[in-house]
Formats: sequence, C-alpha cells, structure tokens
Amino acid sequence: MSYLVYIATAIIYAIRITIFTIGLRIERKRTVRTFHYTVYPSVSIVVPARNEESTLRECIESLIQCDYPKDNLEIIIVNDRSTDKTAEMAHSLASTYSHVKVLHLTEERSGNLRGKPGAIHHAINVAKGDIILMTDADCIVPVGWMQMMVQQFKDISIGLVASFTTIKTGSVFAQMQCVEWVLNHTMASAGIGLKQPLGCFGNNLAIRKKAYNDIGGYEGIPFSVTEDLALLQTIIRRGWEVRYIGDAQSTVETLPCTTFGEYVQQHHRWLRGGTALGWRAAVFVFFSASMWISFLAAIISQNWLMLPLILGIRLIGDLMVLTPSLYAIKRKDLFPWALLAVFFITALELVIPFSLLKKEVVWKGQLFR
Repeated sequence: MSYLVYIATAIIYAIRITIFTIGLRIERKRTVRTFHYTVYPSVSIVVPARNEESTLRECIESLIQCDYPKDNLEIIIVNDRSTDKTAEMAHSLASTYSHVKVLHLTEERSGNLRGKPGAIHHAINVAKGDIILMTDADCIVPVGWMQMMVQQFKDISIGLVASFTTIKTGSVFAQMQCVEWVLNHTMASAGIGLKQPLGCFGNNLAIRKKAYNDIGGYEGIPFSVTEDLALLQTIIRRGWEVRYIGDAQSTVETLPCTTFGEYVQQHHRWLRGGTALGWRAAVFVFFSASMWISFLAAIISQNWLMLPLILGIRLIGDLMVLTPSLYAIKRKDLFPWALLAVFFITALELVIPFSLLKKEVVWKGQLFR
C-alpha cells in the first residue's frame, strides 16, 4: 500500500511540473520586448513610504535614472504617517528633481482604505499619468524598467502588468529568500498564462488608470492585507487582460527580511491574504500534503530509503520549475543556492501554516484584524 502512495506522489509532482511549465511558456510568449511607441504614454510612478528614511533616496534616484522621457513622467512619493525623517527626505528629493511630488497622509484610515491600499489610492487619484507604475520605497529598479512595463500596454485590453522582484543578497538567509521569491513569481506568472490568478507583488506592478477607475480603485475593493492580490483578482473579474513578465529589464530588487521573526510575519500576511485564492489555495495545500503523507508512510513502514527519494522528487520538481526564470531574469548566480533554498522552503511548510491560527496581521508597524 505504501508503494501506491509513493507512486501517487511522483505522479502528482509530475502534474505540478507540467502545469507550471506550460503556463510559464504561454506567458513568456506574450511578453512584448520591443518598444514600439512613437508618442510615449504619460506615466505616474507611485511610491508609498512609511518610515523609509534610510532607503527612499536610493529608490527615487534609481527611478530618475530610468530611460523614459522625463516630460512624460511624474514620481509621487506618499509619506504615509511616517514618524522618522521620511518627510524631510521626500521634500529634499522633490526640491532636487522637478518631476518628483510629495503627498502627506497624516490621519489613520478605515474601511477598504486602511494601510497601504489607502496610500496608493490617494496617489492614483491625483496622478496625471495614463499608466500607473508602483514600487516600494525600499526597492531599486533597473534602467529599462519603465519602458519594459509600459510597452506591455500597447494592447488596449491590458489592464495590469506584473513583473519579478528579487532580494538583495548577501547573507545565506537572504539567498534563501531570493530563490523563494523567484519561485513564487514563476508560479504566479504561470498562473496568469493559464488564466488562473495566483498572486503578484505590489512592489513591481503597473496598471492602466482607466482600468483602476473602472473597478472603483481600492475604495471599491474589500480590504486585504495582500492588496496586490486583491487588485489582480478584481481587474481580471472585470474583464481586463493581465500580463506577468519575467525579464531582467523589469526585475526590481528589494531588501530581505533581516530576522526570522520578520520573515514569519511576512509569510503570515501572505498566507492570510492567500486564503482569497479559494480552491487554488487548496490545490497548493494538496501538493504539499502529498509529499508529507509519503514521508509519513515511509516512516511508518520503516522504508528509510524512500525518504531521500521522496525529497528528491520535490527538490528536482521545484528546480525544474525555477530554472527557466533564473535564466530569463539573468540570475544564474542563484543556481548554487537553489537546492538548499528549496530544501529550506520545503522544511518551512511544516512550520509556517501554523501562523494562520493567529488572525491579527502585523504590517509596517500596523495591526490589522
């Protein structure tokens, strides 16, 4: 009987690999990589900042260096109730660069506009651009980021574009996080290819302002601690097309969690928001559970040789899914860490889900229930 469990696990993971590989290939083929505009669309970049005095300048200066016409560009920094010197830093940048604007939010918000969604919504309401790009104040963007993101909107049916984010590496812990982020983006991109939204990351998003207004913005979306997923799902439900591009030119870099506690908080937020995936979330649980059931079967039957084989199936499967993205975003330097990272991610599947027992989410120093 235990051998039937092992065979079933192998089949399940073969299906997993096939599904994500097909979805990823579909989405890769739809990416526009040649800039066609003769008249550049107007672009507004929204950068929400809450206590980001140490990172804001580097973020804005990376945006300034992008190869997009400055006459068609505005950068909106949203100082969201910061208690450090974020406001002073933002005004310094605005005085240096004429197309940088600063908005200040001083009051706590309620309802759908609590937290980050309210900051983004406030900025988009005053933004002049036809295309809204979003990143976070602790991110660095590459020179070709704006052009790569904007050119996907050449098709007027496109409402939202997402792309990859990597982690600034240094420590072993940061390397593990970077591989995990690439794997998450890969699966999310494959989901879009298969018309099954699985998620995206709000620090590397673009939306057509017409599409944002069409859905009523964040004011019209029920509050979520994963506001990016909520936005993605609503855009798709309203009939807009989405693209999820994996390319070095559009890959943003952000900072890693520095402590394991911070890392658990981050994943707790993702898990709480991810419950909105419904049956799709159940499929992910099924994939993981199948492996751990096989592990349990091997231990009960004392078939110790099966343990490394089962783990090997998981590791090889995830590496096969991950590899095309590492090439696409030109991060082959992560290959030496990939095996260890997948092992790390697999082990955490036994720990992180228990965080769902806690309903309160801590996010940017704020508590959400």
